[in-house]
Amino acid sequence: MNKLKYYRQKKNLTQKTIASMLNISQQAYAQLESKDKITSDELLEKISSILDVSINELKTNGIIAEYNASKSIEEFLETSYTQYHSTRNIESILKENGFVRLFDFDSWDLKKNGKYYILKNQSALIAFSIGDLSSYTFNIAGCHTDSPSLKVKGNTLIDSKEGKKINVEIYGGLILYSMLDIPLKIAGRIITKENNILSSSIVSSDFNVNIPSLCIHHNGSVNDNFSLNPQIDMLPLLRSDKDLYSLLSDKEVVDADLYVVSDVKPFYSGVNKDLLVSPRLDNLTSAYAIVKAITSSSPKGIAIGYFSDNEEIGSSTKQGARSSFLVDVLDKINRKLGYTKDDYNKAIADGFVLSIDNGHAVHQAHPEKSDISAQVYLNKGIVIKHHTNYATDALSSSYVKLIADKMNIPYQDYYNRSDLRCGGTIGLITSAQLEMNAADIGLAQLAMHSAVETIGANDIKLMEEFVKGYFNSSFKTNENDEVIIE
Repeated sequence: MNKLKYYRQKKNLTQKTIASMLNISQQAYAQLESKDKITSDELLEKISSILDVSINELKTNGIIAEYNASKSIEEFLETSYTQYHSTRNIESILKENGFVRLFDFDSWDLKKNGKYYILKNQSALIAFSIGDLSSYTFNIAGCHTDSPSLKVKGNTLIDSKEGKKINVEIYGGLILYSMLDIPLKIAGRIITKENNILSSSIVSSDFNVNIPSLCIHHNGSVNDNFSLNPQIDMLPLLRSDKDLYSLLSDKEVVDADLYVVSDVKPFYSGVNKDLLVSPRLDNLTSAYAIVKAITSSSPKGIAIGYFSDNEEIGSSTKQGARSSFLVDVLDKINRKLGYTKDDYNKAIADGFVLSIDNGHAVHQAHPEKSDISAQVYLNKGIVIKHHTNYATDALSSSYVKLIADKMNIPYQDYYNRSDLRCGGTIGLITSAQLEMNAADIGLAQLAMHSAVETIGANDIKLMEEFVKGYFNSSFKTNENDEVIIE
């Protein structure tokens, strides 16, 4: 008996029933069983949920439809619903490119030209590629895996005249109105219990929910003065008598980290299709660029991709940038390669941190929100971000410009308008923790923290190529405090 058939019969489901749940024909499902392979990421997630078998278990048993490195930025954005999903997608790309998973409790056996990664909390990850070590430096490129959304508050549903609603709170600096009247999905991580064993599964609903807005007839001033109360106006309609957890798993769910997220599919806009419009561009375009770059780079020292969680709420978690995760991993790399503390200090001094997180392009309707002289635009190159909230200084900005010039990659200098608040990134945090030179860069973006954001489609490849060139570069500071970049 093949494995898909085994799991289906274990759940007492017929082929017709599961095909109906998947919204495909019985013949199409029968072909999946006969091949014992699932070739669609979306189908894999749905079948995992229906059969109540984790995706990892399906992969272990050979029923594989992993995210692969040949897939596009659009598919990466669409399937990275939460930080758990984006981290899983990053992990899949790494595995397909020969990266080996390490565990923090193990004794690592590291080799020259080896490629490794380590997970934290299923929502943060550090990948590193060891070169020939002709130049022992840490070239770090960091980003975050989370995006603003609505966080589900437990399993209790709220009554309404139109059926049950999901109780939520705001996660990060979300533009609330952007979540109204669009397809939404419930996604995240659930913890189940069986025989006193706790298991974690990454899930997403196989149905959509929505938050209907109040019509203009009942809110005559909506186009003049508009605000939303998150406890009243932002609760998605579920319309089910079942509790939320039982809709996502047949097992006993002890607790969950669930989010209501945008399920708008990425698309290209403009007559030349040179704008990419999608959920979660902040900051998954950075994550995509880093993982694509590190899997194709040939570093002289050590290239490090740092994918931290919870940046949108301050980074103060065990998997966030304020934790010791990165510091601990760098220290262990140094020790397991047989280097001394002095070697470590030199690798830090000669190393560099790129904090990659998008910046604000000039808005087509509100150019007055940008700086009066330093403005950045879509499809005009990578953005070097300058502000007291960023890690960039004159020296680190010069690092970036020199590498970009060598690669013929265009760049733009971003400064915030002085009378408007400026956001932050993991740049200052990481630079201060490690005492390393660092710069904040990103892509020019519109509608940041909206359920649907916009970037220049041509900029994506530029960032990927720039990060690859950065990973392949080496830095050395001489006795005159001059920096040599090769």
